Amino acid sequence: MLFNRKFFIPLLLFFCATTAFAQLGGSSTYNFLQLPVSARSAALGGTYVGVNDGDLGLAATNPSFLDTSVNNHIIMSYTPFLAGINYGYVAYAHSFKNIGTFDIGVKDIDYGTFTQADDAGNITGTFTAGEYLFNLGYGRALKDSLFSVGVNAKMVYSSLQQYTSVGAMADFGVSYVSPSHNFFLGAVIQNVGEQIKDYIPGNNESIPLDADLGVSYKFKHAPFRLNLVVTHLQTWTLTYTDPTDTQTVNQLTGQPVANSNSNSFFNNLGRHLIGSFEFLLGKNFAIRYGYNYEMRQELKLASAPGLAGMSGGFEMKIYKFHISYALAKYSIGSVSNTFTFIFDTSQFY
Repeated sequence: MLFNRKFFIPLLLFFCATTAFAQLGGSSTYNFLQLPVSARSAALGGTYVGVNDGDLGLAATNPSFLDTSVNNHIIMSYTPFLAGINYGYVAYAHSFKNIGTFDIGVKDIDYGTFTQADDAGNITGTFTAGEYLFNLGYGRALKDSLFSVGVNAKMVYSSLQQYTSVGAMADFGVSYVSPSHNFFLGAVIQNVGEQIKDYIPGNNESIPLDADLGVSYKFKHAPFRLNLVVTHLQTWTLTYTDPTDTQTVNQLTGQPVANSNSNSFFNNLGRHLIGSFEFLLGKNFAIRYGYNYEMRQELKLASAPGLAGMSGGFEMKIYKFHISYALAKYSIGSVSNTFTFIFDTSQFY
């Protein structure tokens, strides 16, 4: 692998840009943008930005993955999420000679139908809630380089009962592949933008900006790919102090309660990391596993952590279709299933 100015300059620009932003989860709107759009991303911990191997679903996160390998590809993905919430994604990509590759996609989330009542509790009817993302992406390889760059231009429309909002934002991505095609590196800044129409006039809310860096290595003589994603590069502290948690002595035993040390260096570091691997059984089948430490810490029950923060899935090729499935464990009794179909339309004519 060659390390030269073509390697360092795109990453330098990326890291300089991330220093201009700082944002912590739970303080923004349009958070459905952070949900993975494909079964592969969901199975590998929820965020996957480091591999460019012809998967159109990954371009929704890192637009630099848009190249001729996804020309005329279509992706359709569906997730029956938690509590009756459903969301899906569909996109199509096309390459233009000497220009680059474009894709257009739509992501929608349906929160369901709710009972509406007045201040006194009298039922007055029902209402629905949903949000929509419209995406136009562009990517291309840099000339005489192992780097690719890309951008997603995005619009969001949100309708929550009588409250509506519109937002505009963009993603900027860069990726690198080694000459041997066994080492990949990707970086992305997502959701740089703002609300252009507030739910309530004068109450402008922030967008869930995120900056991620991913690396991946495929062993030359073994069917494994190891992946590591470093998330939320725009801010270090991802823990918080619960102001209601003031107990220092166990009321039943009289013993002191140990300090959880939730703000420790290693706890914060772990919340930035997502580890995953793929077991590649030829070109037509793969098994996947991911571990998201931040998700586990935020959603597990202290008395029964179980498999919270873990995910897995598989992909198989049947005829001309790539079919993927993922199961993500959020907490006790809370799982999501994601189904994804990808195919190349040019194989049918």
